[in-house]
Amino acid sequence: MIITFLGTGTSHGIPVIGCDCDCCTSSDTRNQRFRTSIVVESSDGKQVLVDTSPEFRLQAIKYKIKKPKCVLLTHSHADHLHGLDDLRIFAHTFTPCSSNNPEKIKPLKIFANKNTVKDVKSRFSYVFKKTQLGGGKPLLKLIPCEEFSEKNPLKIGNLEIIPIPMYHGKLKVSGWMFKDKNTKNSFAYLTDCSFIPESSLELVKNCTYIVLDALREKIHTTHFNFEQAMEFVSKTESKEIYFTHISHETTHEEIIQIIKELKVKFSIEDKNINPAWDGLVLSI
Repeated sequence: MIITFLGTGTSHGIPVIGCDCDCCTSSDTRNQRFRTSIVVESSDGKQVLVDTSPEFRLQAIKYKIKKPKCVLLTHSHADHLHGLDDLRIFAHTFTPCSSNNPEKIKPLKIFANKNTVKDVKSRFSYVFKKTQLGGGKPLLKLIPCEEFSEKNPLKIGNLEIIPIPMYHGKLKVSGWMFKDKNTKNSFAYLTDCSFIPESSLELVKNCTYIVLDALREKIHTTHFNFEQAMEFVSKTESKEIYFTHISHETTHEEIIQIIKELKVKFSIEDKNINPAWDGLVLSI
């Protein structure tokens, strides 16, 4: 299983428009962050995209995304969704000249919780209206993820995938857990959360790797700060942790120092904990 971080920044991205702080003007490329998204590739070569950020077209070109088998959405906030239209290159209503069988065009499946499905249908209503096939819009099939569970996982190639219920403030959002049937390794992707229920912790606590929301030092109403993220990590058995959805208030190197101090506070010096960065590739 290969995980590529397409973006690791908060909703503004980094650099932030008009900002001249140390992080936004840094020459360290790890401080240049697209909005948060990943792509997961199974041991049999199947790609699964998680979220479609506003930079999705640029991310797809830069990191050579060819043909995702499906898309998983965490929630419907703009920084995780508003690149959705660029999925049309993978499932286009326009029939290529070389094809005489428009009936065989298959929609790209999008999995998300019910409130996200509702928001997508509203915000991208033109996608789901029966209008002309020409022009440009993606052919998508929205599927509520609540029907999948640990006992009934979504199966994509060698991957078994289950949604992980979480809260982003008061909003119900979905983390995602992946297990590769071939390697037996597992990976949890838990971005944009301020509360993870005990039942969800039980599902992910033994994952080989965990990627976790960790916005900044200061408390935030809808995101884990660094200390809250570390407290959650201390409750897991995972030895490999990466932070994501990072703001411009702290540079990459500063976060590394903060993590060192918090590892001592929570007595988790044996865990490998780091801030993620755009372009980071994990082979699990």
